[in-house]
Amino acid sequence: MDPREEIRNRLDFKSLVERYVPLRPAGKGRWKGLCPFHNEKTPSFYVDEAKGMFYCFGCKAGGDAFKFVQMIEGVDFREALEKLAQETGVELPERAPGRKPSKDLIEVNRLALAYFQKNLTGAALEYLKGRGLSNETIDTYALGFAPKSWDGLLRYLQQHGVSPELALRAGVVAAKDGRYYDRLRDRVVFPIRDPMGRVVAFTGRAISAGDTPKYLNTPESDVFKKTDLLYGYPEARKAIRESKRAIVVEGLFDVLALAQMGWRETVAVLGSSLSQSQARLLERAEASRLYLAFDADEAGRKATLAGLDVGVARRFLTYAVLLPEGHDPGDLLTDPEGKKAFAAALEEALPEVEYRFMAAAEGVDIANAEGKRQVLEELLPRLVDADPLDPVAEALKAVIVDRLRLDPRALEDLIYSQRRRKRPSVERAQVEAASDNLEDRLLLLELDVIAQLLAADPENFADWVRYAEDHTWPPKGSFLAEFIAVAEEEGYRPRRILDRFSERSEGGRLFERLILSGSEYPAEYKETLDKSLARLREGYLRRKRNILIRRLKQEPENALDLLKEVQELDEAIEAERRRYRTGNGKG
Repeated sequence: MDPREEIRNRLDFKSLVERYVPLRPAGKGRWKGLCPFHNEKTPSFYVDEAKGMFYCFGCKAGGDAFKFVQMIEGVDFREALEKLAQETGVELPERAPGRKPSKDLIEVNRLALAYFQKNLTGAALEYLKGRGLSNETIDTYALGFAPKSWDGLLRYLQQHGVSPELALRAGVVAAKDGRYYDRLRDRVVFPIRDPMGRVVAFTGRAISAGDTPKYLNTPESDVFKKTDLLYGYPEARKAIRESKRAIVVEGLFDVLALAQMGWRETVAVLGSSLSQSQARLLERAEASRLYLAFDADEAGRKATLAGLDVGVARRFLTYAVLLPEGHDPGDLLTDPEGKKAFAAALEEALPEVEYRFMAAAEGVDIANAEGKRQVLEELLPRLVDADPLDPVAEALKAVIVDRLRLDPRALEDLIYSQRRRKRPSVERAQVEAASDNLEDRLLLLELDVIAQLLAADPENFADWVRYAEDHTWPPKGSFLAEFIAVAEEEGYRPRRILDRFSERSEGGRLFERLILSGSEYPAEYKETLDKSLARLREGYLRRKRNILIRRLKQEPENALDLLKEVQELDEAIEAERRRYRTGNGKG
């Protein structure tokens, strides 16, 4: 059996959802509650227990158990699959045969964390307390300590059945001249977690004077790539979703300090600046605003600009939080005025456009031609690479024109000359199709038919799909024709078919129709389906009629023949209308 099917069969979908959303009855086998994906006061979030689906009529979020976990946990499909497989005891096939399972590395890191936490006592614990951290923060972020011993962790892991070779693969031990030793020694330890909350790596911070480097990371491995993760993301995800914003900092202590002061939506980059993958994590957590609070030195300024330049980051409203020179957010925890100071910095954060211009114009005399040239040279890449309707680019142009006193047309000419290639234009036909109301109505009619097919008795599902095909003759390229082809390819297994459509825009509308259709198999199923098929046939006929009307305008010499076809279609359309109005929908 397909692992996804086995997981669905074993999973209590309602109980899964109730971990995050209080539900109350909304009909037989159906439940409702306040949507976890947007703010609302009246419940519009529904769960169909029998179908294993959810749908929100407010924000249009919908799908199955895997989609729910993806959205609520901010993980991708594979991570959601692994999480639910672990919960239900379903064994997943390895993605790379011949390699040791990554879960072995996860288990090594779990054991290593237990060792580090057990050793967080004495001077190491006092060091953290001296940085202003509370016991709650230390526990929430699972901080630990690596003793000075060269083989303390190595021996601990061996006692738990972990070989030195596997510990080396996990990165928690190192090797030299054939000898294994603990990688982190005499350091406060920060666990790095993936979006599912599993420990995949560690960072050690030296606490003894002169010990270098100050920060030491375990190396990248099969389960850890630093540009893909954000420190503190699992702990911050709920606050990010609720506030719709994320505060992005450089240092691990910055995360702890700001979270303890109340800004629990804080995460840290594991590198010099925000990466594409890290920005996507924030997007998955439904952040709409980013506040980049990097250090107030030259490196921090470059990191801020690099974060603004990340392509996916352009989907957010982005602000630069300016702290006093020589300060970083981690310093504010021990400052009596620290919380007040950061709140003010957030309030006064510069929008991306203002920050870009300020950074480009710093130390430059923009009153003369050379100064203007320098500023333009700094800002042009952002304008050249902009999408056609990029609001930040348009606002930046306005600021440049105003501050540098440039002719707007001259600036546009300069941008055009710098652009290396033109972006493809949208075809007019695409725009017309997108605004064609009949096409939208046809899709809804097809979705109604498909929802009814999926509500059929599973034993007769294949017969009903063939019945719908025989009584509608769906045109090539239609959504129904695609559904019928996919149904055949997937062996008429409804959940496998839905998997194929779940990530598409039509998929969301299909989930809405499925929730609306209820879970019961009605006694008058065939009569109801026949009426829906008659409405759909009418829609297909109207589409043909519209095409003929357009041809009439283009081919006046064929007017008599075309008008005859239009008349025949009008009669067919009226016949279909009579079928679904009188209750005899059969074609």
